[in-house]
Amino acid sequence: MRLPTLPGWDAPAFPAASSSASSAARSMLAALLVLGSSVVTPPAAIAKTDGAAIGKCLLKNCQIPLAKCVANPVCAANLLCIQTCTGRADEGDCQIRCGDAFSNDVVGDFTKCAVTDKKCVPQRADDGSWPVPSKEALVASFSPDMLTGPWYISAGYNKAFDTFDCQLHKFESPADNKLVGNLQWRIKDPVAGTNFVTRYTVQEFVQDKESPGILYNHDNEFLHYQDDWYVLAAKPEEYVLVYYRGENDAWVGYGGAVVYTRDPVFPKKYAKDMDVALQKVGLKFADFTLTDNSCRAAESKIEEAAADLVYVESKVAGGIQSVESGALNELTKDVKLLEAEIEMIGSTVGTELVVLEKEIEKDVVAIEGEVLKDERAVVDFFGGLLKKK
Repeated sequence: MRLPTLPGWDAPAFPAASSSASSAARSMLAALLVLGSSVVTPPAAIAKTDGAAIGKCLLKNCQIPLAKCVANPVCAANLLCIQTCTGRADEGDCQIRCGDAFSNDVVGDFTKCAVTDKKCVPQRADDGSWPVPSKEALVASFSPDMLTGPWYISAGYNKAFDTFDCQLHKFESPADNKLVGNLQWRIKDPVAGTNFVTRYTVQEFVQDKESPGILYNHDNEFLHYQDDWYVLAAKPEEYVLVYYRGENDAWVGYGGAVVYTRDPVFPKKYAKDMDVALQKVGLKFADFTLTDNSCRAAESKIEEAAADLVYVESKVAGGIQSVESGALNELTKDVKLLEAEIEMIGSTVGTELVVLEKEIEKDVVAIEGEVLKDERAVVDFFGGLLKKK
């Protein structure tokens, strides 16, 4: 299980641009779709009737993060990727995959502004899909130190969150009622399926005082996410079956279920044990997916970043499915300009960031002027989309 990703809402087609500033403004509006990050949970597609209000809120309150997103190759590729998901039967999962493939601090900053700080994106209410299990469904006894050391998620239920490759989690128990997990998982690199991008995070859990089978991961700063774990079954040094549900600023009531085992491959002899425990929460082990925990050596962070940029360039230059050629041309120019700026700025990362931020701020000032003059056209654009839908 990895921390979930927040996809965008239903992506509009890019309108033709009458000027570079107008094109940038509309690209920024479209960029509100890019809400992917490695620590956010996906809400259902936001109602189309909210589209114009969300766009105006972002332009008013999140100009800098939005401009950075559009100017950033990875974030821009996220936007293009999300465009290809519209209308697909697996639209939600497709959007999540886009967020997984293209995730960085720029996307995270934009998400924080749009969802948490300015609440431009409404929170999805709990639909009851992942109810709190009954007390009878939980183990009668459990100690956090039963899960210390290295464990693998060898089977997972929710294909969006639980079935990634190389889910090696290393736990410590600093106190009798506490559990700290150093979690890692891999996604297939967007450049080639034989490569991986490895994600990492740390989660801290506190055991419920009354029910030993419940562990709480609360008080997280980013999006105020919190996850509750419910231990359905456990066999010392063999397996721990966890059902979880959580919430954050984007969605209340997401969930899933995973099997932790010492062995990287799920021992089939325990399949019946899983079924017996899962029946108490209305699930079947037959619906779980066995994960690949072979965990071959991954490329370095520099190689990962370089591969991502190559992919971005190839997709922007060659097109991603149904995205219009006009928008691709504009994004191609953005990427080339960004590369030129980076070359001129030099090799010092800190210096690059400072100069790029100043350039983005200048662009935002110009865009704001265009948006103020053309605000009515922006609203009409979203309204036209609604009528077409």
